[in-house]
Amino acid sequence: MRSNYGSYDDPEPCPYCGDDCHADFVDVGVGMTQCGPYHCESCGASEIGPELRNWYVGERDEYGTVIKPEYKDGFPVLREGHPFSDVELEKGWYDPNKKKLSPYANTINGVLVDHQTAKIAYELGFLDEKKLS
Repeated sequence: MRSNYGSYDDPEPCPYCGDDCHADFVDVGVGMTQCGPYHCESCGASEIGPELRNWYVGERDEYGTVIKPEYKDGFPVLREGHPFSDVELEKGWYDPNKKKLSPYANTINGVLVDHQTAKIAYELGFLDEKKLS
């Protein structure tokens, strides 16, 4: 996810189809911060979020979070068996043809929704449960 990338209401072009993509932002008191991945409603592409960091090789803290990733040729080294294609890593977005979404995306029955819809769905018990590890 991006921080300090343009204005919070500026769309991001989809790296797959070129249409406008949007992400949820929240006011944190000193400005706006992105709180969900950019997603494309046209083709279904979803920005890869912090889940990528879980696949880095490197020194980890007591919770298993990488605190000092290893680098090769200027890029973090990923553990063997990671789920990202070369194209996805290059673009920073999941390939919409693979129907993959960031596990941090708000979804209802696997469909991306904005944070206002997600809040309502959560209160009604309809927001998809996330298994983040």
